[in-house]
Amino acid sequence: MRSRLRLLFLGLAMAVMAGLHGGTPGHAQDSAGEGYAHPEWFAEADWLRQNLAADDVAIVALTPAEEFVAGHIPGAAQIDWKALEVVETSDASVANWRADVEATLSELGIERDDTVVVYDGGTFIAARLWWILHQLGHDDVRVLNGGLAAWVAEGGDVEAGESTVEPSAVPYVGEPNAESLVQITEAEAALDRADTVFVDARRFEDEYAVGHIPGAVNVPFMANAEADGPKLWKPAAELRAMYEEAGITPDRPVIAYCATGVRSSVTYFALRQLGYEDVAVFTGSFVEWSSDPARPVTTGEAP
Repeated sequence: MRSRLRLLFLGLAMAVMAGLHGGTPGHAQDSAGEGYAHPEWFAEADWLRQNLAADDVAIVALTPAEEFVAGHIPGAAQIDWKALEVVETSDASVANWRADVEATLSELGIERDDTVVVYDGGTFIAARLWWILHQLGHDDVRVLNGGLAAWVAEGGDVEAGESTVEPSAVPYVGEPNAESLVQITEAEAALDRADTVFVDARRFEDEYAVGHIPGAVNVPFMANAEADGPKLWKPAAELRAMYEEAGITPDRPVIAYCATGVRSSVTYFALRQLGYEDVAVFTGSFVEWSSDPARPVTTGEAP
């Protein structure tokens, strides 16, 4: 079994390095920080290498279990994004979801005073766990820019096998930030406000065009990523130009949604990094919106 895992890791590392297209290891360091409102919300691979053994640094991989077993950052815990969905946003459901999430965070070994670094395998979905911790009032949570590929490119070690992280002895109790989350009643009310813009983070052809909240602007979540090499966040200037061209400006309240609130967390992270203050995730997203046929749905492109 160990030899098979070593082969899996070797294949993973070769694939990651092949995907760099000759880019330098320092490229991830160059793309984050400058121009962002909150550069402290990023972790760069070289910083993580220097702080990997710190007792107050908790690392979480937001990846499928089989991908984690094939190779992960040493000392990381693992969870799949599917465990973090909520598609019904009544008060009771949101309260239950938060309680479940807090129990999950304890299982991942996370404590309130930890610096939490979340990463993925190039999917950008790490922003979902970042948003959850941010929503629960966690003080220091960071997204590893470029994910596992950037870590390998910087010479970081990778280990195979399951996580050895022990659950926290102290139950995780958050202090929810209500302003970062929109429930269905608030989304319905916002539909009648001309200044509010809904941003749909889903794919265009097979999701947005098939049906979306009326007036929503489509900016797929992976549009925030650079096209080549490790999936680094685009420079702030490029992101700002992309969103403003779509009519998403800092003076307008923004509600981000997708199918189940996972990909729209990427949109939230991007806009907050650009200095947008009035941004929230409609975490029930289109699954909840479309569950009632009385709610309006538009097809095709936005006007």
